[in-house]
Amino acid sequence: MKEEDPSLKKVAVEIFKMQPDALVELFEIDFSNLQEDFKELERKYGKPLGASAGSETVYRFTSNINNTNPVYWQGKAYQPLPIETSDFEAPSDGRLPRPKLRIANPSGLLSSIVAVNHDFHGCKVTRKRTFVKFLDDANFPENKYMYKDVDGQDKEIVRNRPMSKGNPFGSPDPNAHLPDDVYYINRKVMDSRASIEFELTSILEIGEINFPDRQILADYCGFRYRDGKTCGYKGVPVNGSNGQRFSQYGVYEFFINNGSSRIRFTNGRIDSVPFWNAEVQYEKGDVVRITTQKPPIIDAYYVCIKSPPDDVPSPSPSTSEETWLLDACQKTLSSCMCHFGKDAATQKGVSFGGFPSVEGARFR
Repeated sequence: MKEEDPSLKKVAVEIFKMQPDALVELFEIDFSNLQEDFKELERKYGKPLGASAGSETVYRFTSNINNTNPVYWQGKAYQPLPIETSDFEAPSDGRLPRPKLRIANPSGLLSSIVAVNHDFHGCKVTRKRTFVKFLDDANFPENKYMYKDVDGQDKEIVRNRPMSKGNPFGSPDPNAHLPDDVYYINRKVMDSRASIEFELTSILEIGEINFPDRQILADYCGFRYRDGKTCGYKGVPVNGSNGQRFSQYGVYEFFINNGSSRIRFTNGRIDSVPFWNAEVQYEKGDVVRITTQKPPIIDAYYVCIKSPPDDVPSPSPSTSEETWLLDACQKTLSSCMCHFGKDAATQKGVSFGGFPSVEGARFR
């Protein structure tokens, strides 16, 4: 059984308390995709801005007040700024939420930045939430403070933990927080000298992005053959690019031929197959490797289906279809089962990139 995350457990305990600790709401706007447009502002104000000024490409702010200091969370400083939020809750009719984010715009300063940067369209906005007791110790440099009473006498107030520095309300924990809410700026709703309001949207509604990012087909696999991150097949060749099994060419065994020795290849590591060498005289059943150029870089494998004459050098696999046949997969479920084995589905499963369960389904 997977061990429970102690940080998540602390958050759950706090949520279900009758009187939970104060919740802190923090925001980040990632404008890294707008860095090139900051050049116009640099010319206008005559000073470097953004990445050229050595600053981060993420603006962090919060409506919570820590005297005049930033609020520190996970080692990051969030500047105090009047903001209002709404509509983060998902509607009950199944529609995706369209939150609103209104930010203070003193003297229209933010307007000039937004105006020359496409109204911040597409910028990533992250809402983070945690409780005061989990904030960084940097928010509480001292556990006491001095003041003068009405008689001019020095007085001292000690917080919850006498004579100790750090968070007096609990124990800092950078992992104790509610799940982050990630949205993207869809459009600027309102712009005045007092505030700017943005409408946020889910990544599922961003223009020019499809979800899923591949078609839902019942008996077609969209994975790259032998890709370790998706397909995962590392076994011996099964069939060629023409769909025919290598056994149809009389190839029942596969060999590794490095010129000096010829070793039978079974289910060992496919990356042990040597690269094709023009100086080696290959025979029927030999497997060679060719480096591909199309990213992701995944080596292609060829099987010799016809031994060349002894007095003729072995031709290149990429130029001789009579001698070499490319190891491939037909991208169907049956082909996948042939590669992984008929018992794979009931044991460890197969890495098939199609959607067999939608066979016969009708979509409107």
